[in-house]
Amino acid sequence: MLAYLIKINKYNTWANDLLIHNLRSQEITDESVLKFLSHIVLSESIWMMRLKGEDYSNKNFWKVLSITECNRLSQENSKKYSDYLKEKSDNDLERLITYKNSKGIEYSNSIEDILTHIYGHSGYHRGQIAKEVRKLDKEPAYTDYIEFIRTTFQK
Repeated sequence: MLAYLIKINKYNTWANDLLIHNLRSQEITDESVLKFLSHIVLSESIWMMRLKGEDYSNKNFWKVLSITECNRLSQENSKKYSDYLKEKSDNDLERLITYKNSKGIEYSNSIEDILTHIYGHSGYHRGQIAKEVRKLDKEPAYTDYIEFIRTTFQK
């Protein structure tokens, strides 16, 4: 499972990078697009804080960042998740992490389940961004997993 999560993390980084590049190249600064992009990178950052047992109580999942701030945070997240996964074994993935959600309710979930949630959550919101980009009569980034495989492993 660890090898799979490492691969999915690489996909997530690729997709976020491609998305940010796409938005920059088309000069898209629409607030609804930035709201979802900000939410992706802020959520990834907050989940990493949860995984590491750090204080995240003053963090806002829905703060709107600039494209430059999103890019910076996305790059930081990418490194943190890559480093985090390098330190783990398959057995570590079963360990429970206890945290409070945004409403203050305490939960415990395995590292594996948290990571699976994070990557699915980011993909869900990238889909919302694609819809918003189409509303602007622009071309959304093609961030499907199979495209990552085709362009990264099947050259």
